[in-house]
Amino acid sequence: MILEAVREDRMPGGRNGSVVCNLYKLRCRKLRDRAAVRDSLSACENITDDGRRLMDCGDYPVSKNKNLIQELIEIDQIEKLIDLRGLRILPMEEYCEELAPACQRLSRIGDEIVEQLVEWTKMLPFYGELPVEVHTHLLTQRWAELVLLSACFYSCSNATFINDEADVSTTVVDGNEEVSFLDSAVNIRLLQRRLSAVMGKAIPLEHVIKHFFREAGPLVEKFTALLYSFSKMRITTEAYVCIKAITLLHYNKNSDWIGGNQLDRSLFIRKVTLIQDQFVKALQIHLIQNEEAARLSDILTWLPMLHSASSVLLHSKMFYVPFLICKNPHRFAGQDERLQSA
Repeated sequence: MILEAVREDRMPGGRNGSVVCNLYKLRCRKLRDRAAVRDSLSACENITDDGRRLMDCGDYPVSKNKNLIQELIEIDQIEKLIDLRGLRILPMEEYCEELAPACQRLSRIGDEIVEQLVEWTKMLPFYGELPVEVHTHLLTQRWAELVLLSACFYSCSNATFINDEADVSTTVVDGNEEVSFLDSAVNIRLLQRRLSAVMGKAIPLEHVIKHFFREAGPLVEKFTALLYSFSKMRITTEAYVCIKAITLLHYNKNSDWIGGNQLDRSLFIRKVTLIQDQFVKALQIHLIQNEEAARLSDILTWLPMLHSASSVLLHSKMFYVPFLICKNPHRFAGQDERLQSA
């Protein structure tokens, strides 16, 4: 029953694929009107081609690049995305009050993820340049990649030791458990302990391996490999926020169009590509100015790996897995103070 319950969360690509669209429209109904789309926009190319054709960055002002990146850093709020309320430890019985049971909170993880990403999208510097429908479409297509990217950066940012020769692990800030960047079996055990804490019930490791591993195992393995490859690039905060914007703006030309006609589709695809170009340029300039930073080619090679891992996440529907692996769950607010005063 426990394992059935923790598979009941929903997100686009699962059994309730329209949740992101409905929630996005509700939250963005009164936002600014879209800017006019110019007819002279450049032709659409995929993200790898963007990287190749943006090698000449001499005409891109350095000050504009720094301001753009700084704005992205200020709005990122990665802690709010990683520290989801639905994945916190339930207080002791006498302090439970009206808090929802763990199974109900887990079932709402999808909605909570969407809410955090919608808030981030609304603060993006280019938000007013595209209609809400286009932002909705982009977020529907890319939310899983954004989640995994943020989880990777959070884990690497809190790493206490990274070594090419040894098993890479990180001690989280708020606990003493370690996430492995190489051994997925370590992360399965970590997931079992943290999920037990959130559920408030012991989930035996043998039960996890026998039943839970069949669905969560491939996801944990994929996420562990993604963590390792990400850690090799030594991504800075500046590079991370650029990659996040580039990922969101990677428009899938084969996806269903949510606009009125094909002319709108062509115009907005071009507009999205032009905006994406700005962040690829900003990223490249940052990498050039930081000799120890990753190469743009390495990052563009890593992005398909991110997409592949996101497909596994969507298939498993266990959207809480990367969150529990990269961060030790907190208690609900107020419980620590109560325990100390008891």
